Amino acid sequence: PEEYGSTKPFFTLAALIVLPCTVISLLMANGYASVGICKMFSLLGAAYAFGSNVWLLRYGPRMYAVCCKESRWLGKEAFSTIQAACFPEYFALQSGSCILALAAANSFRAQLAMVLAIALALVNQLALGPKTAQLMVKLYEKSSGADASLLSNTDVKKKFGMIHGISMLLDLLNLIAVCVYLCIVAH
Repeated sequence: PEEYGSTKPFFTLAALIVLPCTVISLLMANGYASVGICKMFSLLGAAYAFGSNVWLLRYGPRMYAVCCKESRWLGKEAFSTIQAACFPEYFALQSGSCILALAAANSFRAQLAMVLAIALALVNQLALGPKTAQLMVKLYEKSSGADASLLSNTDVKKKFGMIHGISMLLDLLNLIAVCVYLCIVAH
């Protein structure tokens, strides 16, 4: 469905999730919450960012394999639709949780690791996620004649694969950055 190719949810959820997390993080970093509250939000944010990334990297490929194996009633289109419906919120929560984790970073190295994680999450949320959603719709649309897409299906597949691959790499790097952050704050 065309609604899943819309970029609007990526930016709407940035306003509804990421901005409030940023405000809360700034308030905590400027002493408007106790040290215990700051640490709790920081650890919960980092734990969510870590856990959601591990889940995605582990179970995403598995779900895709099941959808392809059961193509007579699921197929790649179903998998892509599920991803398109879930990813705007996933990326917003990923960005927001990393921003919350930054509030109680106890050293420059921890701050640096989490700033990297935030940057990677925001690139996925505000650039690669919306582009992937648009390409996914083009990939499955059936157009012909004067309304046909300028890109051939092969070109769309290549571009989709490239952008999706970069997005997955950024997810992996985000996971590593969050893991480094957790290791630093654990000491």
